[in-house]
Amino acid sequence: MRDPGVRVLDTWDTLGMRATASHDVELRDVPIPAELVVGRRPLGKLDASLRASYLHAIPIISAVYLGIAAMARDEAVRAALGRGRSGDPLVQRQVGAMDLRLRTGWWSVLGALDEFDGPTPEAMNAVWTAKHQATLGAVEVVDQAMELAGGSSFYRRSPLERAYRDVRAGKYHPLPPEQALVYAGRLGLGLPGDDLT
Repeated sequence: MRDPGVRVLDTWDTLGMRATASHDVELRDVPIPAELVVGRRPLGKLDASLRASYLHAIPIISAVYLGIAAMARDEAVRAALGRGRSGDPLVQRQVGAMDLRLRTGWWSVLGALDEFDGPTPEAMNAVWTAKHQATLGAVEVVDQAMELAGGSSFYRRSPLERAYRDVRAGKYHPLPPEQALVYAGRLGLGLPGDDLT
């Protein structure tokens, strides 16, 4: 990173997850010694080393979005209790729906970890299936939390406003929800699990 050809570009102007500061990095005329190249693979192909990276990262990424959703749920429950609404059956249903989605999201991630048997296509399918469930469920929970908290959640000062923005980034980490379905379908049809196209 200290090489003069390495430059961090201030490109992270995003809807959410602003605190990650995931800017682009430009490499211009930066020599990479051959001994530092640990592997080569064709574009769009999952080799064992790339699968291993995903297998370690995706459960952590999924947990981030579930954590955002859990915070939103807790904030909405605090708001409902503060208004004395715990006896309202609709409030009870909304809290139950949020808790159910959070629990099934966590179970998905933990279940994927239980299935880990090395960097195989089946293990990839397990973590991407879990991410699909966790990230889409997290978006649902935050939306429900905002409904439960009411109009105050729409203000920028509300932690729910930030959760609303941040939780949506889960759809953009590999694999996006629709691509995860395609990958699962490919494996289900007996097609190779090393292709991301």
